[in-house]
Amino acid sequence: MEILITIILIITIFGSIAAWLNTKVILKELELIKDKLEITDREESSFLKNDLDT
Repeated sequence: MEILITIILIITIFGSIAAWLNTKVILKELELIKDKLEITDREESSFLKNDLDT
């Protein structure tokens, strides 16, 4: 039973790493598309970005 749990754990770790890499590839492709379409990022103000301690 412990071997089965270990195998399932290893498969889930590899799956999560593959999903993370896939996300990185998709984000890189979206940046290329934005550059080709000349889309600029908008900065929206947020109180979370401001340092309230100073």
